Amino acid sequence: MELDGARVLVCGGGRRLGRAIAEDLGTAGCHVAVSSRRSVEPVPVPAARTSVALIADLADPAQAHAVVADAAAALGGLDGIVYAAGGAFTPTALADVTPELVEEALGSVVRGLLFVAQAAATTLAEHGSIVVIGDVAGVRGWPSYLPHSAAKGAQRSLVSGLARSLAPRHRINIVHPGTVLPPDDADGAALERIVERIPLSRLGTPADIAGAVRYLLTADYVTGAELVVDGGRLAQ
Repeated sequence: MELDGARVLVCGGGRRLGRAIAEDLGTAGCHVAVSSRRSVEPVPVPAARTSVALIADLADPAQAHAVVADAAAALGGLDGIVYAAGGAFTPTALADVTPELVEEALGSVVRGLLFVAQAAATTLAEHGSIVVIGDVAGVRGWPSYLPHSAAKGAQRSLVSGLARSLAPRHRINIVHPGTVLPPDDADGAALERIVERIPLSRLGTPADIAGAVRYLLTADYVTGAELVVDGGRLAQ
């Protein structure tokens, strides 16, 4: 799969890391569709390339199916999907976890991915590729983000199973970012402590993750793989 001219849907491409990945794919010459829960602008793409923005709540299986079909219709087909949708990324003590918070996490992270992949199985072009944006919290759970960690952990198992279900026609892989794009009001001292625990001595950038996504979209002999992009933090 070549990126120049590829038709790619970025689920959760309306803001933050998903948006940065979508913009990077536009720079690479892709036709790009982004989906978001609310209205957003399409990402910039080169001349003669198509860019559209779609609204979808991926926790709803019907909307998850529809966004794949709508993106394929808008772009003239689909070669790849980046699944960057998330939810319930809220620091919460164990005693304060609610069923609603768990449902929010599982809805967009797990249920949405499953039904997007189900639609992709009959929509993606031959040798199409799906890249899931996971999280190091799904590899080593974070006690202050238990619903999010649980959902991202379930995503790992789902990708493993989907790799066999979708093969040999399609591939699916997952990227686990480390600390990238912290909130604007993040505590500076806390971020410094995080950096001290990262062997490469810096936070990640959207470009670090976008590079991993580009690789997995085009790596024709890689499926079911997990790529950790965290500066070595999990290696400690």
